[in-house]
Amino acid sequence: MPAKTYFIVQQYEKRGRRLVAGRQLPFNTAAEASARADRDADRFAGVVAVQQTVDIETGEVLDEPVVLARHGELPREFAED
Repeated sequence: MPAKTYFIVQQYEKRGRRLVAGRQLPFNTAAEASARADRDADRFAGVVAVQQTVDIETGEVLDEPVVLARHGELPREFAED
């Protein structure tokens, strides 16, 4: 079961009172994703950097996402514990 770890930054924008997903950006390392999320914090309503491990043959998610950085207003699934 070959696995790949992805590092993703998801940007969120406000449209009226609604929070909507914007661009999703891939990165090569956790540090790069975290740094981008930090830079985007002032430009978007919310931004989150996550690490996700996936089985590359089946597409099955192998682990719960690891939140690397979070800023601003985010959907409930990214709320701090």
